[in-house]
Amino acid sequence: MFSAMLNCLGVDMGSSQVRIYQRDKIILEEASTAVVDNISGQVLGFGTDALIRYHKEPENNTLEWPVKNGVIADYDMTKSMLRFFLNKALRRSVSRPSLMVAIPCQISSVTRHALVDALIHAGAQGVYLIPSPAAAAMGAGKDLSVPSAALSLVIGRDVSDIGIYGCGGILAQEGIPFGGHDIDIGICRHIQDRYSMMIGLEQAEKLKSEVLSLTGSGSGSAFTVRGRRLSDGVEVVVELSINEMSSVMQNIMQPVLLLIRRVMRRATPEMADDFLKSGMLLSGGSALLDGLRDWLSMELTMPVTIPEDPSAVIAKGCFAACMMDKDHSLLIENGDKYYGGA
Repeated sequence: MFSAMLNCLGVDMGSSQVRIYQRDKIILEEASTAVVDNISGQVLGFGTDALIRYHKEPENNTLEWPVKNGVIADYDMTKSMLRFFLNKALRRSVSRPSLMVAIPCQISSVTRHALVDALIHAGAQGVYLIPSPAAAAMGAGKDLSVPSAALSLVIGRDVSDIGIYGCGGILAQEGIPFGGHDIDIGICRHIQDRYSMMIGLEQAEKLKSEVLSLTGSGSGSAFTVRGRRLSDGVEVVVELSINEMSSVMQNIMQPVLLLIRRVMRRATPEMADDFLKSGMLLSGGSALLDGLRDWLSMELTMPVTIPEDPSAVIAKGCFAACMMDKDHSLLIENGDKYYGGA
């Protein structure tokens, strides 16, 4: 078992971040991006190195995100990026690792084939696939081999996934192409439609993480936003209220709420009783959005819990699944059947 632990990595290959977990820590956490020269089209770097190179010469380079909506958008670039990350994570290791990789709930067999193929060619000895919500639940310490049902929701950059798991298998799961990036777009769209002012996605993301809340403040407090007026491009400042924007945030998050309710309708009365006792696990990059846990708990009338590190819990769960694959044979998929060889 100790030998298997040394040779296994838990991988969360998200649209914005790639995290690799081994034993008791994250050994790699970098942006899943590549920087490309505008003239030659040559890839100049990946991850943190790509961000540094881009910000040094933004006029000469372009940032590319080869993983979009949780699936591979550019096969060759993804393969090169994964090879770079694996070599960086393992450093001087001579053995090829086995990878337990978290995947969105709704990806097709064709997409799974592309993912497994890219990972094998990037240097993996073997690839195993596990749904992201299940990995998050295992990373948070939940035992999915017992009869009681566990409800897990992951909100990433481009995808939201939810699943019900128990008895070592999948009881119900579903995903939608909606995530933190869509929340940023929704904030920009509201300010544009309501105030005829344009702000950037980076500014919207900063507002989302530092100012806005789904539950409001109750005091009607306000904050200012600087942007450009649509009619003439002049820089203007508008004042927005926290309460107004909390209603906007709730409207933006409706697709996630509908997703949860749609999956919960497939639960039996016994499963619903388990949810009332243990609640729903909320993880992913958007889990720490202010007021999100309380709003979901109020709308769903059940407890909602957030793990200590909601962004890293998926990679941690993937590594934990490496040690328990025999107990979760209905949950973990061997990638060998998707690999077509050299």
